[in-house]
Parts: sequence; C-alpha cells; structure tokens
Amino acid sequence: MSPLIPYFILSPVIAGGLAWWTLTRLGKKRNARAKGSLDAVVEKLRGQKVLGAVDLFVQDVSWSGDTELSPQNCRVRVVMGGQDASTIPTRFEVESAPGAPRPPADVLAALRALDAQATEALKSGGWSWQRPTVAFEPATAR
Repeated sequence: MSPLIPYFILSPVIAGGLAWWTLTRLGKKRNARAKGSLDAVVEKLRGQKVLGAVDLFVQDVSWSGDTELSPQNCRVRVVMGGQDASTIPTRFEVESAPGAPRPPADVLAALRALDAQATEALKSGGWSWQRPTVAFEPATAR
C-alpha cells in the first residue's frame, strides 16, 4: 500500500471544505450588503414629499423577499399618500407592461423620479445587474 493514498483521499476533502467555506462567507457578505442597500432605499424614500404640481408624499416604505438566492423575488413596497395618490393603480410598477393601468402623466413623472432615486440607492449597494421590484400603491389600497 502506497503512503500517498491518504493524501489522495484527504486533499479533495480539504479543498472542498475550503471552497465551501469561502463561498459561504462571500454569500453572507453579499447578502448583508444587499440588505443594507434595501434599508438605505427605505431610509431615503420614507417621508419624502414629491416636488412639483402633484400632491404626493411617501407614507411608508418596506421591503420583503429573498435577497441571497433570488433577488428578482425581492419587492420594495412604497405606499403613497396625498390627494393624487388615489390615481395610482394598486401595486403599480413604473416599468409595467404596455396596456396596464397608468396614473396621469404628472403623477407618473413623480413616480419615475422616486423610482430613479430608489434605483440609484440600489446600484450603490450592489444591485447593478438585477434589482428588486419597486411597486407603488396608494394608501387607501391597504
């Protein structure tokens, strides 16, 4: 029996353990960074008043979903208040499909500005190639 047999058995086990530990650690760091950028979006948008001719303000912001394995399943929910909030369809996404219900043009422009701010905060936190869904809804739709 060759004295090298234990090395042939142990080296793949050690290499596999080291690779698993490294990937787990990288995944935890990425997940923490993603959650931190989502929290930054919440802080940036919460209580913000929309400038312009519309009467809109951000009443509540929250996020839910999985950030580690499937970021596209993560959702940011922005609840809007004000007189013009009633014109926003329930769970409205700025990049919604053609033919979907849309708010008036001035309200849509305000929501696009908020969506751009959320996108910038997400990109700074590592969501550059895919991002969670940012959905707007009126406060009365709760």
